[in-house]
Amino acid sequence: MATTISGNLSGDVVTKINTNAKTARSINKIINGNFDIWQRGTSQTADGYGSDDRWINYRTGSTQVASRQPFPLGQTDVPNNPKYYARTVVSSVAGAGNYVIKAQNIEGVQNFQGTTATISFWAKADASKNIAVECIQYFGTGGSPSTQVSEIGVTTVALTASWAKHTISVAIPSINGKTLGTNDNDYLGVYLWMDAGSSYNARTNSLGQQSGTFEFSQIQMEAGSVATDFEQRSVGEELALCQRYFERNVQFGVVLILGYTCTGVPFAVTKRGVPSMTYYSGFNGAGTAGRLAEAEASGAAKVVGSSQFDKSGIRRITISSAGYTMTTMRGSFDASAEL
Repeated sequence: MATTISGNLSGDVVTKINTNAKTARSINKIINGNFDIWQRGTSQTADGYGSDDRWINYRTGSTQVASRQPFPLGQTDVPNNPKYYARTVVSSVAGAGNYVIKAQNIEGVQNFQGTTATISFWAKADASKNIAVECIQYFGTGGSPSTQVSEIGVTTVALTASWAKHTISVAIPSINGKTLGTNDNDYLGVYLWMDAGSSYNARTNSLGQQSGTFEFSQIQMEAGSVATDFEQRSVGEELALCQRYFERNVQFGVVLILGYTCTGVPFAVTKRGVPSMTYYSGFNGAGTAGRLAEAEASGAAKVVGSSQFDKSGIRRITISSAGYTMTTMRGSFDASAEL
């Protein structure tokens, strides 16, 4: 049964049962806004998740190269001595439905509802170019959820070829009377549009289509109408926040007994929901997907027939190949509970 939201809900009065995995002191609802964590890899050209953790690099029609870039040692253009920034190289292809976006879906559509929130970030481009910043309220799937609310606080931001800080205050609509889906996957989205066909004029202030290089650092979203200094979290804390949604286990080994593993493999962090699992015969996501490698004998990759797991870890892995009494299988896995 879908959940209907009613009553006088505002600010901190609204609390999501499945919280968004932040420490009590945390003010920044953006995770990996400093671009320290890149579990999947340091670049991508495909649409969706694939490089910088928690960031979705969307593209349709137009092409992109999203990548991690190092700041020069001793630079002073962006404060707080960040190590990396995110770059997106856009090659625009004409088409009303084409676009390139960098986005983050913040767990819980209740975030900031009925109040003012402030988004701040450092950015630059290869030349003077505009981007558009938009928020959306997505009420999830399952049951009969309310329709997504788009075009929230759409703002045009003018970038130059030099790093500069940009601040946007957004009035986030109330969700009083809205209905959540039953799948616990609702969110508040923050979208950075770099290229947008005419179908998205209302969502982007008619940004239009453009090619170029766009670079971002220290992205923050916080309560209120004033942007504070970027919140510094340790790399270890940021990694744990990211692992709630995605974890790449670099390598593990399991003992195979009578055709299935009996030893559990706990996740580093309990996931937001029951994850999807992808196994690899090599370490760190290398080798053949859907297989684990035999360690003691031939080293051959064996098909993973099935596995049992929950939010906290793997309970059992079944290998399709028969004939084993006891050996060790090794490999790595991805566990994804992304929004």
